[in-house]
Amino acid sequence: MTQGPQNPRTDFVVGKNPRPNKGRLFLREAWLKLRVPLLVLLMLVLAAWCAFLYTADKRSTRQRLADATPERIEELRKRSVDLEMAFEKVRQERFELKEEDLLILEQALQAQEEYIIARQAVGTDSQRLDSLRRRVHLLRSERLRRESEEEEKNALTLAKKDIPAAIGLLRRALECEQEISAKWDAAGLGDPGRQARLDTRLRRLESEAIWNKGRALEAEGEKLLSSGLFDEAAAKFAAAMDQETEFLARYRDVRDTEFGRSEKLSDRRETAFSGSLWATVKKQQNFAQAAVAGGNWEKAAQEWQAATDAFGRLLTEYPRSAYADRNEEARLARQLNFARFHKEIAAAREGISKMRADLRQRHVDAAIRQANEWLEVGRKLAEANTGVFLPADAERIELEYLTANEAVVRTLLPMVDQNLLPVPQQGVRMYRTEIPQGLYSSLMGANPSSTRREANPVESVTYAEAIAFCDRLGWLLGSKVRLPTAPEFTAAVGAAAQAPVSRQVWSSENTDGVSARPVGTSSPNLHGFHDLLGNVEEWLQADSQSEKAGVIGGSVASPVTPGIPLKTLFKREKMRTLGFRIIVE
Repeated sequence: MTQGPQNPRTDFVVGKNPRPNKGRLFLREAWLKLRVPLLVLLMLVLAAWCAFLYTADKRSTRQRLADATPERIEELRKRSVDLEMAFEKVRQERFELKEEDLLILEQALQAQEEYIIARQAVGTDSQRLDSLRRRVHLLRSERLRRESEEEEKNALTLAKKDIPAAIGLLRRALECEQEISAKWDAAGLGDPGRQARLDTRLRRLESEAIWNKGRALEAEGEKLLSSGLFDEAAAKFAAAMDQETEFLARYRDVRDTEFGRSEKLSDRRETAFSGSLWATVKKQQNFAQAAVAGGNWEKAAQEWQAATDAFGRLLTEYPRSAYADRNEEARLARQLNFARFHKEIAAAREGISKMRADLRQRHVDAAIRQANEWLEVGRKLAEANTGVFLPADAERIELEYLTANEAVVRTLLPMVDQNLLPVPQQGVRMYRTEIPQGLYSSLMGANPSSTRREANPVESVTYAEAIAFCDRLGWLLGSKVRLPTAPEFTAAVGAAAQAPVSRQVWSSENTDGVSARPVGTSSPNLHGFHDLLGNVEEWLQADSQSEKAGVIGGSVASPVTPGIPLKTLFKREKMRTLGFRIIVE
C-alpha cells in the first residue's frame, strides 16, 4: 500500500496579493465618511412622518370646518348658544348639578370651538369661548374640590380605626386635586399647598405599617435576646433593619425619624450574634465563682482564664456588641489575677494582721519592719492588676501612713496609752480629756481650730474629720478607734442627777463663755476623766447613713445644770466650741 502525499511544511508563509481590490477599499472609506449624515437624515424623515400622521386627524377636521358652508357655521353658533341656554335652565331648576348637566356645558364649549375654527375668527367670539372654558373648568374644579374635601374628612375619621380605608380615601382626594391642576387649570383653583398637605398625610398613613412593623420586630428581637435565643433574635433585628431602610427611603420626609436607629439596630443584631460567646463567658464565670467558693484557687484561675479568652474573642469578632464592654474586660482580668496571686494576697493580709497585733502589743520595731515589707508586696500586687492594695484602698493607705510616719508612731503610742482610762461597766477605754490640738495636728498634719493652742482641745471639726482622726489613730494602736456612744459617755460621767462641782466644769459661770481652756486643767471626776461636761461639746458616734449626729457635754457657753446636755447637729457643722474624744475597743 503506497503512502499519500506528504503534509505541507509548517513554515509555509502566504505571500502578498499582487492585485489588491481597490474598489472595495473605496466603498469602505466612503461608508465611514457618510454613515453619520445618512443616519441623521433618516431620523429626521421618520420624525416628520410621525408628526404628519399624528396631526392628520386634526388637519382634516380643521379643513372640514374651514370648508364649511355659511349655513353650517351658523348652525354651530346656534347650537353652542342653545346648549348654553339649556345648561342655564337646568342650573336654575336643580339644587345640585349632575354629570349629564356638566356635559351639556362642555358640548356648548366644543360647538363654540368648532364655530371659531370654521369662521377662522377672533374678537367677541373668542371672548365667549374663553368664558365658556372658564365656566367648565370652574364647575369641574369645584366639583372635584368638594369631593376632595369630603374624602379627606372621612379619611381623618377612619384613620383611627381603619388605616387601609383611610389611605384609599386620601389617595382619591389627592387625585382630585391633581386633576384640578392638570386638566382644569383655567379655573385657577389649583392649590399646590393643599396637594402637598394631602400627599404628606397620605404618605404618613402609608408609613404607619412600616413604622409599627419595624418596632414590633425590634421588640420581638429584644425578647428573644433576653431569652437566650440569639440566632432568632439576630434574624428579627435584621428584619427590623430592612423595615427601617425602606422607611427612610420612602417616608423620612413625612415623619419624625429616630436619629441613629439603623446603627442601633445594627448594634443589637451584632449583640445577638455575640450572644453565644457571651453565654460562654458567663458559664465560665459561674464555674470560676464556684471554684472560689470551694477554695480551689488553682481551678478558679483556670476558669477565669477561659472566661477572659472567650471575652477576648467577643471583643475581636463583635466589637459593636453591647456585651463588648471594656470595663467587663478589666474586671475579668482583675478576677483572673486575684485568683493567680491569691496565695501572695492571703500572705500579705495575714502579715498585716500580725503587724496590727504587734502594734497592740507595742512591738513597734517589728510592726514598722512588717509595714515596710508588706507595703512593697502590696504595691507589686496592685501593679499586677489583682484589684487589691490599690492606692485608694484602706489597707494600702494604712501601710503608706505607718511607713511614712514612723516617728509619729513611736512618739504618740506611749502618750496615748497614758491617757486611756477604762469606762465603768462598758469594756472599753476612753481618752481622759478631749483630743488636744497638738495630738490632732501630729496625727493629721493640720489644725482646723479657730483659736490655735497646742494644749487646747481641737475644735471647729466636722463629724467626718473626727472619724478620719479615729481611723488614723486606730492604725497606730492596731485597734479599733471610734467616737463614744451616749451610754458610754454617761457611764464615764457617773452620777449626773446633781449639778457637778464647778471646779470640774469649764462653763459660762467661770469663763468668758467664748474661749475653751487647755485640756485637763479642770478637776477630774470620780473615774479620772476631765471635761466630760463643759469646755467644748463632743461628737457622739452616729449611723453612717444619717445626716445628723449627737453632740454631748455642753461647753464654756453652757450654764452648770443637773444632767448631761445633749443635742443633735448636722454632721457638716463646725463650731469653735465643738470637739471630740475617742473610744478604743
